[in-house]
Amino acid sequence: MIVDPRVALAVIAFATPPVVLAQPGRPRADVAPGVERVTARPGDTVEVSLTVRLPEDVHVQAHEPRDASLIATVLTVEAPPGVTVDAVAYPVPTELRQAGRTDTLDVLGPAFEIGVRLTVAATAAQGDLAVPAVLRYQACNDRVCFAPARATAAWRLEVIR
Repeated sequence: MIVDPRVALAVIAFATPPVVLAQPGRPRADVAPGVERVTARPGDTVEVSLTVRLPEDVHVQAHEPRDASLIATVLTVEAPPGVTVDAVAYPVPTELRQAGRTDTLDVLGPAFEIGVRLTVAATAAQGDLAVPAVLRYQACNDRVCFAPARATAAWRLEVIR
């Protein structure tokens, strides 16, 4: 007797009781602007920050990890017209010795701040500007790293005359 493989798979799938495995969800970074609203005049430079909080037993790789195969933590600021990103300042990482590795890792977390310096153009018009940012990171614990993720936040920049 010849059995169609598709029929055999369907029988196995429906005849086998489902197995539910406890899989914790991927840890997420909670991100928030240090100050949501900043006031500046045309030509001013302002400092803002992004606060990042992870679950207690979770870290992310530094912005410049020692191991090039690891996924760096990167903050991309999407400055609107009339605003320039002058610098993004990542915190000094801490060293983590992980089981099974001979080297140490440079990591951030579970809580840290990233500083951003913005300059408002001398020709910027008066009004509110949204300055969105995207944090790309890979959360890890002492045993496993999870799929890379992104978190978003935004600052409000009020340009006054």
